[in-house]
Amino acid sequence: MGTADEQRYWLPQRYWAWALNRRVWVVLFWVGTFAIAAHHIEGGRSWLANEPDTAEPFRRPDSGGQGHTQIDFGGQWVMGRMIVKGYGQELYHRQRQWDVVRESYPRSAETPVQISETILPKKQWIHAKSDDDLGHDADRMMFWFMGKDQEEWKVVGGAAATPLAIDFLGNPFASAVRCQAAAAAVTPEVKKAVEEPAIGGPLYPPIHGFIYAPLALIDSPQTAYFLFLFLAVGFGILAGLGIAIVTGRRIWWPLASAAVLLYPGCRFGIELGQNPTLSLCIVAWGWVLAARRRDWAAGMVWGLFAFKPVWGMAFFLVPLLMGRWRMCVAMVGTGAGLAALTLPFVGLHSWFEWLSVGTEAAELYTRSLNWINLSRDLQGIPRRFLHDFDLPQKDRETMQAKVVAWTLWGVVFSATVLIYRFRADRRKCVGLGAAFLFLGAWLTCYRFMYYDVLLSIMGVACLAAEPWRLFQSRPFTFAANQSLPGAEPLASTQRFGPRRVGYVNSLPLTVLLLLYLHDNWFVRLAMEATFGVQSWSSDVTAPDGSMKTVLPRIHFTSSIYYAWDTALVLVLWVWCGWRLLLGDEPRAERSAPPRG
Repeated sequence: MGTADEQRYWLPQRYWAWALNRRVWVVLFWVGTFAIAAHHIEGGRSWLANEPDTAEPFRRPDSGGQGHTQIDFGGQWVMGRMIVKGYGQELYHRQRQWDVVRESYPRSAETPVQISETILPKKQWIHAKSDDDLGHDADRMMFWFMGKDQEEWKVVGGAAATPLAIDFLGNPFASAVRCQAAAAAVTPEVKKAVEEPAIGGPLYPPIHGFIYAPLALIDSPQTAYFLFLFLAVGFGILAGLGIAIVTGRRIWWPLASAAVLLYPGCRFGIELGQNPTLSLCIVAWGWVLAARRRDWAAGMVWGLFAFKPVWGMAFFLVPLLMGRWRMCVAMVGTGAGLAALTLPFVGLHSWFEWLSVGTEAAELYTRSLNWINLSRDLQGIPRRFLHDFDLPQKDRETMQAKVVAWTLWGVVFSATVLIYRFRADRRKCVGLGAAFLFLGAWLTCYRFMYYDVLLSIMGVACLAAEPWRLFQSRPFTFAANQSLPGAEPLASTQRFGPRRVGYVNSLPLTVLLLLYLHDNWFVRLAMEATFGVQSWSSDVTAPDGSMKTVLPRIHFTSSIYYAWDTALVLVLWVWCGWRLLLGDEPRAERSAPPRG
């Protein structure tokens, strides 16, 4: 290793002194953060793109990513496009949505299979293997929207196509009779039905359309999608700054941004063109202002959740239980003011039409296998096990599933309110009580999907503001003749000599590690496991009269269709509540929040 230098270091100081420079580590962390950001952006740009081994019938003219053709980004962009084109008064009218969607998603951008085999019966398919390979982009987008088109359109379409039919018999009188019958089928009742607006569309309120209107100024939804990838990553980095400030700079900005970008839900949200990083930005920066006792400004920032009301109602619980009445008033006033500003453009009727769309979606949410699997709210968990998905969709929801779902939600909600109200210090904006409250507010959100798991990081940030709670392990000693730990405390009278010492890792840190491993590793591996008990098997009679043995099995997988992340957040919430009950956060003598 060479000789010691003049300061008597074994390794000369010039080789390792850089490791003690804070700026060096900040630069290294920023390099890592931007590398993660570039990875997420590239993942979005290459999603659904042509691969080198993609067969020619399935290749699109544009070889780039096709994330804009999915409902997640496409539905939001279409709403903005409706506003840009001046169709605000018809924001939830499917007839007008058809015009915008067909114009924005032309068939010239589709695969040869979509163009040629969509109109063929299944027995004449050559390249398509399933319905997922077919369907025009515009048709699939409208299929994903809520609502249905009037059945009378089939009559009108048939009447319009009849004069174009080829008369193989060459009988002009028969052709005239067919045209006359088709015209007669379009009765005044049919005409009135097709002229009435068919209510439907994306699930977002009218404010959402104004937020996406700047992106909708771009004629190409693909270009707008690529631009949104950069915006979503930028919001994630900006949210990281807010989290760093909330923790009192105990977590550096680049580290906080990297934590946001790697947290469950962030990567999927960016690739889908969803907006969880924007929502997290609102939460983080609103709480930065609240921590500085600027409640009016904090409420105005959180009032921006008018574009996602379910999260506005969920996080409203935080200032409400803390007794921050100014923040509550500012939050409600800002949301109402933003809604009022949309009225000259969309009208009051559009808001009622949005409520109709939301009601339909809420009913579908409790029955759809895909939505239940991708959801992360508490009410979706019992429905995974209580629903019989072999039944028709309309028959799946049962009273038992509804009672269990609402009971689970009610237990978490009431526990959050009672434990925080009676055991937490309402003066503190961070720490154990604030973390418990944020996690409880997130868990009691009415409906949300897997990419919105990202918002639960605010509870972790409040806990990280007191790092001794997050990283503290519990040491213990045990005697040589004991096989199990826990008999002798660590502060033993034996001050010298060998001792058998063990450590119990910090539960919050373990949960946090599992959250990151699950989203960044386990989901990609998509591991599966099946558990069965042979002694519980039984013989049953099959419909054909034969006997077969049925073994009860439980199937597990690490894919996104299982709500492991919600379960881990629930464990962290339970731990915070338990520590509060044990008195880990003593309440102030006067728990009312200070004026300001």
